[in-house]
Amino acid sequence: MSTRPLEGKKIAVLVESQYIPGEIRLYQERFARYGATVHLMSRLWGQPRQRFYSTVEPDDQGNVPPLEWLDVSIDFDNVNLDDYAAVIMVANYTSVRLRYSEHEINTGNAAQIAREAPAARFFRRAMQNRRIIKGAPCHALWLLTPSPDILAGRKVICNPVVLADVINAGALYTPCPPGTPDTQQVVVDGDLVTNPSWHATEALIDTITDLIIKPRAQPEPVPLAETASDQRRILIILSEWGYWGEELVGPLGVFDRAGYQVDFCTPAGRRPNAIPVSMEPDYFDPPLQRPVTTPAMAARVREIDDPGTVQGQRLENPVNLSAWFPERPYFAAPAFVRGLETYNAALDEAVRGIEKYDALLIVGGSGPLVDLANNQRVHDLIMAFLRAGKPVAAECYGVTCLAFARDMNERRSIIWGKHVTGHCLEYDYKDGTGFVEARGRFLNFNMGPPPYPLEFILRDATGPDGGYHGNFGKPTSVIVDYPFITGRSTPDSILTGQMVVEVLENGLRRYGW
Repeated sequence: MSTRPLEGKKIAVLVESQYIPGEIRLYQERFARYGATVHLMSRLWGQPRQRFYSTVEPDDQGNVPPLEWLDVSIDFDNVNLDDYAAVIMVANYTSVRLRYSEHEINTGNAAQIAREAPAARFFRRAMQNRRIIKGAPCHALWLLTPSPDILAGRKVICNPVVLADVINAGALYTPCPPGTPDTQQVVVDGDLVTNPSWHATEALIDTITDLIIKPRAQPEPVPLAETASDQRRILIILSEWGYWGEELVGPLGVFDRAGYQVDFCTPAGRRPNAIPVSMEPDYFDPPLQRPVTTPAMAARVREIDDPGTVQGQRLENPVNLSAWFPERPYFAAPAFVRGLETYNAALDEAVRGIEKYDALLIVGGSGPLVDLANNQRVHDLIMAFLRAGKPVAAECYGVTCLAFARDMNERRSIIWGKHVTGHCLEYDYKDGTGFVEARGRFLNFNMGPPPYPLEFILRDATGPDGGYHGNFGKPTSVIVDYPFITGRSTPDSILTGQMVVEVLENGLRRYGW
């Protein structure tokens, strides 16, 4: 490696009072040796510069260090993030100070104000740019804990003081192997580098340097014919009456980045279609009183909904469930016993077809209420995965399929005694604010609330020893109660995919409750 591998690169370091002088000096000196320029920045409150004081806590021997001062003249609100190769939030209580707001805070607005603190906004923007490497030592994740949509599912380590907040935000606490020296405790999750203490600053710097020089590539979607036979494979089942776009492309993007192979399945083998409003960033969701689809996500959904694109071609010719799994005969059929024998034999043959899959995902939207929720073949498919000991994930109204799937000898839901989430009552539409389904597409006129209040169904289906968790008022809600992974609604789609990966790769068995 060159002695100055970061020549011409800029590193942004966020500071405030109660910084650790030794940490700042390491950033300035070590990055400089690698050829990078370090820019100290903070919130300057409209002033040309601010002075910040160092921590004065006694060391292990009880000695109080002398007070030091740091002059900062760069406000992070006035910089172009694209100019920086890395953004680092320094250790100690600086992140707490940077979350300070001059606005009045109450129980109704506390989370939003914390997310809107200028430093938190800046760090969120950096997190959304995968090219920029982020460093979050010690307490620094406090800038991200109000944003579970950004932090959830990321592998991190942190100071124990922050741990409860980090876990509540959905991050995956990943301690270093036993025996790892304090100075080497660094955890890497893609473009995010964390450590539990400023004592590992040198290791943090060296890791960030390595990632800038040689970024960890994100796997591209792998064509079906070129996929290795031992690669993970996911079956995704979609309604033909309309799926919510983000609830497909969110987890699908996670599976693609993990290098998984994905097959799609619909009840009758017809191409699935996204609900039109799920492709519109300007669609105003009445229950939430805000738009729910970002322009970037809307573009991804439009791409996969278009058969003329490379992504759209993936949904052509899905697996036909009705041709794969048999239909159970009517109980009043004249030759019911012979028909049942034929059905059971055909079912045994169909079940062998799931051997190549590692997990099942049922995508949400209102379409599943029409052709998935009470579909006997869908129930048989789910039961086949469960009997094979394979995880089953479902999102939003797709979770209804789990409530209604059951062994016909017991007639009890497969989620009895389990913990799940799903579309909660607070997010249901009122009269005249919804939209109505048409075969394959959605029409632009209103209907009443969904015909099934999913929360009530799930509360009844889980029974007294299980539980439904709506997590109303929280940005995300994903529950893992193995073998089930359930996501509440649109904002939970990416996290749902991440939890499927965690279940398959790291043996996760419980999360979110």
